[in-house]
Amino acid sequence: MGLLRDWIAAARPRTLVAAAVPVAVASAACSQHWTLHEESPVIIGLCLAFALFAQIASNFANDLGDGLRGTDQVGRVGPARAVANGRISARAMGWATIACCALAFLVGTPLALFADPWLFVAGVLALLLAVGYTLGPAPLAYLGLGDVFVVACFGVQATFLTGYVLHTAMVDESTIKCCCEQESSLIALAHWPALIRDLLIAGLGIGLLADNILLANNARDMETDAAANKRTTVVRFGRGFARWLHLLNLIIGLTCLTWVFGWLPLLLTPVAVWSHWGFRRAREANDYVPFLGQAAFILLLAGVLCVTSACLHP
Repeated sequence: MGLLRDWIAAARPRTLVAAAVPVAVASAACSQHWTLHEESPVIIGLCLAFALFAQIASNFANDLGDGLRGTDQVGRVGPARAVANGRISARAMGWATIACCALAFLVGTPLALFADPWLFVAGVLALLLAVGYTLGPAPLAYLGLGDVFVVACFGVQATFLTGYVLHTAMVDESTIKCCCEQESSLIALAHWPALIRDLLIAGLGIGLLADNILLANNARDMETDAAANKRTTVVRFGRGFARWLHLLNLIIGLTCLTWVFGWLPLLLTPVAVWSHWGFRRAREANDYVPFLGQAAFILLLAGVLCVTSACLHP
């Protein structure tokens, strides 16, 4: 079954920032449009729990999928993988992945019942994509779609859906009924295009910053991924491409957050420049090890600054 420390390592705690920040940023964006209601902390907590369980399920599935395909073998740089190194059996990791998906579905059920039954579809799709990132007949990570997956799912989708659920708690029922008495909550949301715009732009910004976590991981593992036929964007286009993508993610990501939250996210510019300068100078696999943590730290700081800006918003 593996020791507790093996399970904690397999959950990859540093990557959990990518699950928590979209929820925080979506909440901050919504608070700039409406005053939070007393039910909002519960809804935010459920959204956060769903996101964390989905992220852990994705990490477990990644460990299992790469272990079964022989990707994480001798020569890999970075933290040891549980399944590949025999610390956790493939069977146990599979059941743990299923358990995390079940817990995510469980905490997400009240959100669907409270806001819109269609959220069941969105939640199931999110979990299928999270697990299908490395498992299944056509895993996204092995097709070079990992970066698209991170930006779309852990950025835009997570931010927008959190804001969509929160909207039902922020707008009085009388307001919704006045606008469209017999319409669904999704149609009601369309009456506030400014919120939709902010959620999509902020989600894109967060997703791009989160992608630098994956980019650092893939730049580090380029040789072993190529040997296992894991066709990440770094394997396809090289580390030179990764350096430019890292820069674009920082520039566009911070620009998107500045568009929504004002100048405060720009305080991250010196940290972003420092991190990218180091990333650009990296050449060997070992050189890329620190940048996963740096990318997670920048993402966390971005979330803190966005929430701070929303709190200061008049």
